[in-house]
Formats: sequence, structure tokens, C-alpha cells
Amino acid sequence: MKIKTGLIVCLLAVFTTLNAQDFLSPTPPILKGYKGKEGRIIKNHYFNFIKVKDESGDKDRQSTGHYWEISYVYDSVFRQKGIFEEFMTKQITDAGGILFWKDTSMIHFAIPRETGGNLWGNVILTSDKVYRLKLIEERVFVNKLVFDSIQNPMYDDFVVEVELPPRFNLLPNTLITQTRYSKFNHLNITFVKNQQSYRQTLMGPYWNLKLKVVKDEGDTDKRVSPVEIMESYYRATLKAGGEIIKSRPRELIFFLPVEDEKKLWVRVMTSLDGVYFIRMVLQDKKDETPALSVSEISRQGKG
Repeated sequence: MKIKTGLIVCLLAVFTTLNAQDFLSPTPPILKGYKGKEGRIIKNHYFNFIKVKDESGDKDRQSTGHYWEISYVYDSVFRQKGIFEEFMTKQITDAGGILFWKDTSMIHFAIPRETGGNLWGNVILTSDKVYRLKLIEERVFVNKLVFDSIQNPMYDDFVVEVELPPRFNLLPNTLITQTRYSKFNHLNITFVKNQQSYRQTLMGPYWNLKLKVVKDEGDTDKRVSPVEIMESYYRATLKAGGEIIKSRPRELIFFLPVEDEKKLWVRVMTSLDGVYFIRMVLQDKKDETPALSVSEISRQGKG
């Protein structure tokens, strides 16, 4: 498929000043807005991903790193999607970028960086006057979460403090905003194994927490994406010898072996940027119940 090279040029010009920027800078590589109107940064994450299609449009590749999302909104007089597309294309190609995919609604591209890696981008032409640009500056993921380490949990005002279970830890700079603890309770989980759906009931001491990652001034750190939260717990679990039971974009279930033949079951769920929820059960071996397939549960109900 032939692709206009003009589209890539536009995006590429925006990124040429990235080298001088700090990794945590809220400012993305500078991409000029049409007629000098700059876009509004609506996302700025330490770590996230975007998907970029290949030239055939059949396959996606996932690129991860520092993420920005920029929105361009023009008034009702500007209804020239084609003009904006050509403007963006020219910037990208002038900057030496490579165009992978383009149709009437999006442009996928990559710009080689002098410092190594690529700047990956996705231009979304959402309407005649609203356009969105997603950018990834390739970065190595740095996991700051470590289990089996000393933890000094922070609690929000008027939140009842609870002792967290063994081996477990929270993301750095996490503030506990809600707590619920029971000496004995139940937690039901569902997961898929060998293409079969299962349900299992966990029993034991129970924790239910709402948490947020905060900046020094106490505001929610929206630079921490749900992707970073999930990836942090996923990698920390494997490093600590735990087992992943379920992994979805906004839900992670795993367990960590604990002494005296116990298991710490953990369910992590994400919400907004910098906000997550955790439910945990410290289950003794004598309280274990088998995982039952959904079909088996259905048969038991009919019986």
C-alpha cells in the first residue's frame, strides 16, 4: 500500500527537541500545532504503551516507555481533516520518521532517536476539528516495588491503621485512603486455566484497601498509569517466587507463599491514574478449598 510521506513529516518535527528534555518532564517532544496552535497535554505517564500497526494493517506491535497524549481542538470554522493530515505528515517525514500505517482515521509512525530507540506515535483524526496524538519515548521499565522489604505505610487523615500481611508491600509514595480488615472473611476469585473458567473461594484474615500514589505535596500522582501499577506487581510477584493466577489490563490476581504453609492471595485492581485497590487473604492450608469449574458449579446448582 502506498503511503503519503507528508503525514509522517508533521509528527517528526515535534520530536526533534526531545534530547534535551528530562525523563520526567511533562513536556513531550515538540510537535508544532497547525497555524501555531499548540495541543493540550491530557496524559503524561512514567510508563505506558501504545500499539502501532504494520504497513499491512494486520499486525500490531506494542511499544512501551514514557507516554504523552496531546489533544488538538480547533473551532467550528476549521473542518479540514485533510489539511491537518498533510501538515502532520510533512513534519514527520522532514524529521526522518517512518510511516507504518495510514488511513482516514489514524497515522502510525516511528522516529529514530539519536540517543537510541525510537519515538513511536499514533495520530488519531477523531473528527473534522478534534485530533489526538499519542507518543511513546522508549524507556526501560524500572520496577520500584519490592516484596519482603521494610515498609512504613502512610495513611490518610482519619483512616484506621492496620498491620499489613507478611511479605507484601505497596508502591513507593502510596497513601492508604481507605481500610477494611477482618480477622476472618471470604474472597471469591474467578480465572481461566486451560481454556476452562474456574471459581475459587479464599478464606482467612482479610484486607480491603484503597490506595493512591502521591506527590510530595499530597496530590495524586497521575504520572503513574494503571499499566505501571500492574506491571510493577506482576514483576515483583515473579521475583519473589509467587504465582500469577490472572492477568488482565486492570486486574491482577496472584499469591505469595508464606511460612507455616500459608498463602497470601492478592487481587490488585486499577482505576484512575495513580489510584488502585487491593484485596488480600492470608489463607492457611487447612482452610483451602478447591477451584471449581463454572460448568461444575452449574451442575451442582441444578442438582
